[in-house]
Amino acid sequence: MLDKVRKSIETNNLLQAGDRVIVGFSGGIDSVCLLAVLNQLKMEYRLELWALYVNHALRPDENEQELQLLYSLGERFKIGVKEINIDIPGKLRQKQQSLQLLAREQRYRAFQQFYDEINATKIALAHHRDDQAETIMYRIIRGTGLDGLAGIPVSRDNKIIRPMLEISREEIREYVLSHGLNWVEDSSNQKLIYQRNRLRHQLIPQIESSYNPRFKEALFRLGAIAQEQRDFMEVLFNSDVLANISRDEQKVGIALKQFLSYHPYLQYYILKQMVAMLIPNLQLEFVKIMRLREKIRNENYSLDPFHIYKGVMVRVRDGILIIEKTDAAIRYNQQIYQIDTHLPNIFADINLLLRIEPAILPVQFDRISNDEIYIDASKVTLPLTIRFWRPGDHFQPLGLSGTQKLHDFFINQKIAKSQRHRIPLLINGDGRIVWVVGYRMSEEFKVVESTKEVWRITVETTDRD
Repeated sequence: MLDKVRKSIETNNLLQAGDRVIVGFSGGIDSVCLLAVLNQLKMEYRLELWALYVNHALRPDENEQELQLLYSLGERFKIGVKEINIDIPGKLRQKQQSLQLLAREQRYRAFQQFYDEINATKIALAHHRDDQAETIMYRIIRGTGLDGLAGIPVSRDNKIIRPMLEISREEIREYVLSHGLNWVEDSSNQKLIYQRNRLRHQLIPQIESSYNPRFKEALFRLGAIAQEQRDFMEVLFNSDVLANISRDEQKVGIALKQFLSYHPYLQYYILKQMVAMLIPNLQLEFVKIMRLREKIRNENYSLDPFHIYKGVMVRVRDGILIIEKTDAAIRYNQQIYQIDTHLPNIFADINLLLRIEPAILPVQFDRISNDEIYIDASKVTLPLTIRFWRPGDHFQPLGLSGTQKLHDFFINQKIAKSQRHRIPLLINGDGRIVWVVGYRMSEEFKVVESTKEVWRITVETTDRD
C-alpha cells in the first residue's frame, strides 16, 4: 500500500521535499491510516507533519476517545498535534441553523486558520477509492454532467491533497490492523436514514453481488477518464475560447457567430464557464445548461431575453451573446438551507422558522392549517433542505395521480409572478419536492395505513414587526 500512495504522490505531484503538512484527523480508521502512512514517508520527503483534530463538542464520549488517540499517535510518531475546539451547540443556540452545514463551515475555517498560523504548505485529507466510487454513484443518481463524474479531485489549488484516493477501504483496514493501530468508530456511518449510507451498505453491495463484482472499480475508472476529460476541456477552453470572451463585474459575452461555430459539447462547456465567471458560487445544474444551449441553438439571433436564474439574464445584442446580472439580490434561486430534523430551524434572512417533530395524525384533517403538514417519515431521505423555485421544477400535488410543473401549479393557485420565487420549497434528499410551503404537500410523502412513523412539519414567519 505504501508503494501505491508513493506512486500517487509522484504521479500527481502532491508533495514536495520539506512540505509542512496538516493531516485532517478525526480518529476514524481512514484518518489514522493516512497519518501513519505519511509518517512512514516523513523522512523520505522530509515532511513536517501536524495532526489537526477539530472538536465540535457534539459527542463528548467519542470526542474524549478521539483526543486520547490523537495525543497517543502524536507521541508515537513524534509529530505535532493540534486540537481546535468549536462550540457548535453554543453557536446553534445563538443562531439556529443547519448543524451539518455549520460544522462543515467551522471545520474548514479551522483548517484555514491553522494553515495560516503555522505557514503550512499542504492539507492532507483521507478520502479513498471507495469514497470516490460512492460519490460518483451518488452524482449519477442525482443526475450529473460529465464534470460531476470526475468525482473527488486528488488535489485542489495545490493545497488540499488526497494521497489515498486510489486506496480501497479494505486495503486501509488491512494496513491499520497489520500495524497494530487503533481507531474510533463513528456510529452514524451505520444509520440507513442517510442516503450515502444506503449507497454504501445496500445499493452498491447489491449491484456487486447481482451484476458486477468489480462495480466500484468500474466507477473509479469512469471517474478517472472523466477527470482527464475535464482537464482537457479546461486546457481547450483556456487556449481556444477564453480570449474570445469579454467580461466585467455585471456581464460576460461572446460573439454569437463564434459561439455557434463551436462543437455542441464545447458550446455547453462555454455556457457553463460563462455563468461560473459571472457568479462563481452559483450551483450549476447540468440540465439547465443543456436547455440553455438548445434554446440558443434553436433561436440564435432572434433569441428573446430571458432569465435562467433569478437575477441572471441571457440575451443577444448587436450579435453578442450576453449573460448578465439583472438583480444583485439573487438569493431566492441560489441559496439552499439545510434542515436539522432535531432542532428548530431559524432562517432569519428569509423570515422562516421550521420545526419537525414526531406526531400522531390529527382527528380532524380539515382543521390543519396551511402552515403544517404530516408526512410518512420512512419516505424521507436526509438531508432535507429549503430552496426556492427553479425552472423545470415539478411535483405530484396531494390528491393528484400525476406530476405537475410547479409553474402550472402556481398558475392554478393564482399566485402572482412576483411572488413565485419567494415561496419556500421543502426538498427531499433525493431532490423531490416534499411541500410547496403554505400551499400543498406532495402525494409521494403522504401518511398511509401502513405508516409506522409520522412527522409533523410546521412553519411560521420570524418577522413579527
